[in-house]
Amino acid sequence: MRIIILTLLLFFSCISNIAAQNDYLVSTSANQELPTSDEKQFIKQNFPLQLICKWTPGVKFMFNPSGRDQFLPILSSCDSEKEVDSKILRHKILTFVGTEEKSQELSFGTNYSTRFLFDCEGKKYYYEFKNIRIDEICDKNPRACINGLVYLQDVDTAKDLLVGRKIYIQSESVRIDDANNYSGFQDVTIPANLEATITAVGVGNQVYPVKIIFKDNQGHSYYLELALSRTNSGMDLNNFQAEKKMKYFSNAISFTNKNLNNIEALKNKYIGLTIYPRKMLEAQRITSFENSPMKSRIQIPRYTILNIKDIATSSAPNTLAILSVNDENGAIYQIEVDLKYDIIIKNENYIEDIFGFGDIRQKYSGITNERWAIISRGELEEGMNAEECRLSIGNPVEIRFKKDTRFETWFYNSMTLEFENGTLQRFK
Repeated sequence: MRIIILTLLLFFSCISNIAAQNDYLVSTSANQELPTSDEKQFIKQNFPLQLICKWTPGVKFMFNPSGRDQFLPILSSCDSEKEVDSKILRHKILTFVGTEEKSQELSFGTNYSTRFLFDCEGKKYYYEFKNIRIDEICDKNPRACINGLVYLQDVDTAKDLLVGRKIYIQSESVRIDDANNYSGFQDVTIPANLEATITAVGVGNQVYPVKIIFKDNQGHSYYLELALSRTNSGMDLNNFQAEKKMKYFSNAISFTNKNLNNIEALKNKYIGLTIYPRKMLEAQRITSFENSPMKSRIQIPRYTILNIKDIATSSAPNTLAILSVNDENGAIYQIEVDLKYDIIIKNENYIEDIFGFGDIRQKYSGITNERWAIISRGELEEGMNAEECRLSIGNPVEIRFKKDTRFETWFYNSMTLEFENGTLQRFK
């Protein structure tokens, strides 16, 4: 009995000591969401990585091989089954149309290869992954890529979201184009945190597909070629180290002035920008009656061009704000927004979810006011082109091309659109 009692006393004594020790051992919560910068959130929301095995028909690329790749055949002709001189296709736009699997019976078994098929100006080309099936490509090589293909969706999205935006350059080395230089550019040193405005977005290269041109306050223009989604780049985030670190968008570009406090930096980031609502938006219209301001609630249609004139914030330590904006006719509106995205509560009135940036109507200058009225309501009419349809109802779930490449069909969850030569013929 004594032995049992002594054993129990020792056991509880040990538990007591362990509990006392554990009082000093603390840790953070598991599985919590970590805060991310505005720039990383911008990439996450707008530039998802599209692995090569997940490409869908209709994805577009520019063929722009660099280095030694420009001297080596990369693609082959579907008609002749022969390699094509890369110089012939340089700067041409290729549309992905699908994959096909080839098999060959050998003495030791069946050998498989996968072809990625592309359309360019009515001709078909392919890139072949030898000795591998389509469902094995991403399993065996998640960063598989096709040399020379620049992912144009990154370029198009960046153009929509960034042209006209004020930014702060975190890289101290940028470039200017120089046709007299063998490399085609010159490296230029600039001050850290340089304030600039993005004036144009174009095509870079396979790994860094987006060429961003910006102008400082003295009117000097520079550019950076940057990675955003990393689609077809062949690179993982871990590859962006050392000098490559500043080639990744969220490291090279800041939306806020690092020298200002949080709220002032956010206000400084947005004041003066041209914006447009992504959806019908409720706002207060400010009018004057007998020298007294009057407010009324109205709905602002999608794609209405607005300019941010002022931002009013409360004294409380939060990022809620009232935007004062003008439309093209000088009418004044006030709109409540949140200047910073909250990954915990996922605030629905975050300014960059509500608005697009830049003058979208200037970008699509060929669209008439009558057609814009239809687009702003999310409606369709026969005769619209592909871009007008995308603006009105968004991107399709799937695009199918017929053998005659003049015809294509767009599939949505509850609608089908049929095009001929890029013009909407019917929808149902």
